Amino acid sequence: MRERILKETMRLIQQKGFAFTVSDLAQGLAISKRTIYEHFSSKEEIVESIVDSLIQHIQQREREIAADGQLGVLEKIHQILICLPQEVEKMDMRLLTDLKKFHYNQWEKLDAFFREEWGIVSKLMEQGMAEGVIKPIPLPLFIDLYLGAIQQMYDSRATVKHQMPLGELLKSIMDILLFGIAAGQGKEK
Repeated sequence: MRERILKETMRLIQQKGFAFTVSDLAQGLAISKRTIYEHFSSKEEIVESIVDSLIQHIQQREREIAADGQLGVLEKIHQILICLPQEVEKMDMRLLTDLKKFHYNQWEKLDAFFREEWGIVSKLMEQGMAEGVIKPIPLPLFIDLYLGAIQQMYDSRATVKHQMPLGELLKSIMDILLFGIAAGQGKEK
């Protein structure tokens, strides 16, 4: 039942954002609110489970991508920094703003994960620099640029956040950060 509740919660989040109610959830599942509260103590606990699951999924995918011998170091970095669960990939960036507004503690947990979990990527970037695939750059600067680009998307004045789903937005940010904006012939060495 917990999995059904979480799956329906994800559907409601995609539909209504984080402003959904437990009554909405009960109605969507055709069960009573009491049944939901037998499995979760509060809406906050449901959202916490969603965020924890998201973080665990990303960590698992990072390990899988890093261990994939078929991928080069640059492709590994690219895939890791855009990896999102399929349910989240098509979501609108406004949902992160909603999470911050309605469930600040969970937003802080997710934000801390994005700011602090750089071990695998840092090792891959160091490997890429050692192999000459990546220019020698200060890693903290790259991390700050990536995080700054993500933070900018939370800004209500950001023009692009309403035009692209989250997965597409992350891919575009990574393409620009890893490959730059110069076309093949326009790149100067």
